[in-house]
Amino acid sequence: MAVLMEIEFPGVTAQQYDTVDRRVGARADQPPEGLLFHTAIITDAGLRVIDLWESTEAFDAFFSRVQPVVEEVGYPEPSAPPKFSDVHYHYERRQPVGA
Repeated sequence: MAVLMEIEFPGVTAQQYDTVDRRVGARADQPPEGLLFHTAIITDAGLRVIDLWESTEAFDAFFSRVQPVVEEVGYPEPSAPPKFSDVHYHYERRQPVGA
């Protein structure tokens, strides 16, 4: 079952996010296994991430890979543990091939 994951890191900047994203190879052209949707929002308080994953296991596998880089770049602890919500239904709008 797909799960929505939400997490916030107070004080994280766009530059820190981009550094982690590049180092773990998680850009749109090489999404992590099991990731269906990702958005990163820089707010006045820091970084908010909202993801849609095929499962919590897929998220856990990715997070174990990204966690050491997050720590090295200097992210503070998240304001709370990741929040997971079971997804009843979702769809993705796709651009036609060649558009």
